[in-house]
Amino acid sequence: MNLVHVADVGDGLCMALGTLSRRVIQIDVGGKDPRVALSGLQRIVSRLGAPDVFVLSHFHIDHYSGLLQGSVRSGFPFGITEVFFPRIPEFVGRSTFLEYLFAMNARVFGSETGIMEYDLLKAISRINEGQPFRSRSLSKGETINIGGSILEILWPPKTIEEKKTLTSIKRAIDDFEKAMDVDEETRLAYQSLRQDKVYRSYLEDNEGIREETEPDSHNNQRIKCERGKLPEAVKKANESLRSAANHLSLALFEDNRLLFLGDTESYEIKRIVKDLMAKDRTFFMNLITPHHGTHWHRSLRQINCINSITSNGKKLCSGMREEMKEISEMSYATFANGDVILPKQNANTFWNPSVARAKTID
Repeated sequence: MNLVHVADVGDGLCMALGTLSRRVIQIDVGGKDPRVALSGLQRIVSRLGAPDVFVLSHFHIDHYSGLLQGSVRSGFPFGITEVFFPRIPEFVGRSTFLEYLFAMNARVFGSETGIMEYDLLKAISRINEGQPFRSRSLSKGETINIGGSILEILWPPKTIEEKKTLTSIKRAIDDFEKAMDVDEETRLAYQSLRQDKVYRSYLEDNEGIREETEPDSHNNQRIKCERGKLPEAVKKANESLRSAANHLSLALFEDNRLLFLGDTESYEIKRIVKDLMAKDRTFFMNLITPHHGTHWHRSLRQINCINSITSNGKKLCSGMREEMKEISEMSYATFANGDVILPKQNANTFWNPSVARAKTID
C-alpha cells in the first residue's frame, strides 16, 4: 500500500488503497446519503483508477449504501475481480440471530432481499456487467495477497464465546421478537425470509472461496416491506442488531503500513491490540480509527501511528475521541479536512494506473 484515500462521505466510510503493484483496493462505499457515498467513490476513481478489489468491513447500510445505489445506474463498469467480507462466526444462537438480522434489513431497507451477502454480491455483479469474480469470507488469522500487499485479518474470530458479546446478541434477539409482536411488517419480513431459498443456500455455504459468482441466477422473491416511519420497537430492535453486528466487523493490518479497525467495539479493540503486541506490531503509518473515531479502549495507547484518519460527518464528529490525537502525530477527520489523501509528505504526486502517468495533487 502506498496511498490511502478516505473520501468525505459524512457519517459513513468510502476509502481506497493504492498498492505498489498498482492494484486498487476499495474498502466500503457507504454513508447516510448513498448519493454522497457514490460521489466519494467517483473522486477516488478519478485519482486512483477503478478498483478491482472490494472489501466490505461489515454489513451495515452506512458502509455499502453507495454500492447499492451505483449498482442500479449505468456507467460504472469497474471490473471487480475479488470481493471480501467478514465471515459470520459460530456462536450460540447464530441461526436465529442471522434470521432476525436479515429480516430487519429487509424491513428497514424495503428493497433488497435483506440477506446481506447476497445483496452485496448481486450489486457487484450488476456493477461488473455480468463479468465473473471471486468472493471470499474472512476470519481472524487468514491473509489475502493482493499483488504482493499482504493483508492479515485480526477480527472477527471463527468462534465467539465471550459472555459480553453473546449478551449483546441475546439482547438483539429479544428486541427483535418484541418488535415482531407489535409490528406486522417485521413479522411478515421474518416469515418471508424463512421461506426464501436464497437464505437457506446462504446458511449452507457461508465459508470458502466462490468462483464466478452470479447472484442474479438465484430464483428468489424479494421481501416487500412498506417504507416509512418505523415504530419505536422496530427502531430499538434495529439499533440492537446493529450494535451486535459491530462485534463482527472486519479489522486488518498490512505490515506496518496500515491498521484498519472497522467498527469494532472496545472489547474487540482490547483483544486486537493484545494480538498485535504479540506479533510485535505496534507502529503503523496509518490508522483508520474504529467506528468513525467514536470507539476507544485504553489499550490503544500501546499503538503508535504517524496518521490517524477518521471518516465522519456532522453527527458522529461530536463523539470523536480526543485520545486518537494522543497516539498519532497527525490526526485527520473528513468532517474537518474533507477528503484525506496520504501520503502527502516527501512528494506531491501520486500514481494513477488508469492513465499510467503521475499527476499532481492540488
